Amino acid sequence: MSDARPEEELGAAVAHGVRWMSAARVTIEILMLVSMVVLTRLISPADFGRFAVALIVAELAMAVPGEGVGSALVQRDRASREHLQAGLFLSLASAVILTGLFLLLARFVLPSIFGTGTADLVRLMTPMFLIAAPSVVPMAILRRNLDFRRLSIIDISTAVTRGATSVALAIAGLNGEALVLGVLAATVVGTLAALCSVPLVLPVPRRSAIRDISGYGGPASLAAMSWIGFRNCDYAIVSARLGVLQAGYYFRAYTLAVEYQRKISVIMYQVAFPVLSRTTSSEQLLDMRARMVRVLTVTLFPFLAILAIVAPIVVPALFGPQWTPAIVPTQILVIAGASTLVIDAVGATLMASGRARATLWYGLGHFLAYGAAVFLVTPLGLAAVAAAAAVVHTAFLFVAYVVMLRGTSENPLSRLWADTSHALVACAGLAAVALPLDLLLTRSGASGLATLVVVAGGGMAGYLLTLRLVFAETWHTLTGMLRALAPPRPAAGRHEPLPNPGAAG
Repeated sequence: MSDARPEEELGAAVAHGVRWMSAARVTIEILMLVSMVVLTRLISPADFGRFAVALIVAELAMAVPGEGVGSALVQRDRASREHLQAGLFLSLASAVILTGLFLLLARFVLPSIFGTGTADLVRLMTPMFLIAAPSVVPMAILRRNLDFRRLSIIDISTAVTRGATSVALAIAGLNGEALVLGVLAATVVGTLAALCSVPLVLPVPRRSAIRDISGYGGPASLAAMSWIGFRNCDYAIVSARLGVLQAGYYFRAYTLAVEYQRKISVIMYQVAFPVLSRTTSSEQLLDMRARMVRVLTVTLFPFLAILAIVAPIVVPALFGPQWTPAIVPTQILVIAGASTLVIDAVGATLMASGRARATLWYGLGHFLAYGAAVFLVTPLGLAAVAAAAAVVHTAFLFVAYVVMLRGTSENPLSRLWADTSHALVACAGLAAVALPLDLLLTRSGASGLATLVVVAGGGMAGYLLTLRLVFAETWHTLTGMLRALAPPRPAAGRHEPLPNPGAAG
């Protein structure tokens, strides 16, 4: 028997999930931004460059078992207790293997490439594999249940722990170590919260269940590695070829222009993947995806456009004048940020439809092309690296639509334009207002705060007015979504979670 759900129930799940995930994400990003502003004034850009390389370990620790096992459990029509036991066994086994591998790399390979300081941070981050592995199956159960409330609470708890721990240790005098230990502490809290949220299962190597999981999870885990490679190869290459200081500047620019927006768009993935996995047909899946992407681009593209204009004010004001070299890369990387938002939505669609191998080959191609481009242009400086990111990510956005729509009658370019045109046209209205205001206020010698407020406010007014006049239907969709995010009235029915698959058997 399948866990597929009718469109009405999935629509209710989306509203419920977006409400909780949005509230959680706003809270998390405020906490993370405040802590990051403090940390950038306590820790040098060079230490952030070392941390950027060590962060690859954290991403692998979360993504390899999370995609290879967790997503396989979420995507299945049914997940028996045997599948959960086998999934936990695979997660723990992979954690042990990866821990040993990275300890060897940190001891014998990384010092000669990145220096001993970076290698020491990688070694310190290595326990992340063993800490994160036990949470994979509980988190998969929560996602299958569409229990977005509990997932949001776990996310907030980890964010508070990470920010508080890193700031406290930085004040105590630690540098890059404070950033790493903050990540480890947050992972401990997240794992404990996940284990307390669902019935406990024990790791058992069930052969038939392992085969079931590996058929989807093997390509999915390799795809996750390729995605992590493409997201982090630039930090590693810049650090190795230009030094940790330049890597720190690029890390800050990429975080502002790409990662912060992706942290918001993670709502799309966290809600979309389990919801789309429960759709009853490919037509229903693509229709729901299109509506989600339209809302995503209309909501986030204006913030990217404003960042490109006001980055010369925002970067030194938030992080201090020592981060000024990150301004131009930030402005260029806004294009990469916009492309990556839409690419992530395509990834959720491919995974939900069970096309793990397509995701693998796409991610591998993206990784290799981006790594090669960054390696070639790195001697030209950070602006050239940012331009390479913008070009490669935008090119692979077109490739993503070709892959996603293969086998359908839709034209990829037409579908991409339909998904993004409303946001892009409205951003033109934003630029028509914000750019003249920025030029006028800069030439008049207005303060940075006044310029920021007027330019951002005027630009958003131009954006919303364009959206309202040119795309009335999208305007009503957006305002309707905002109303849906409001807490439901007491009389309204509440979305009930799906049955817990771990409770059977």
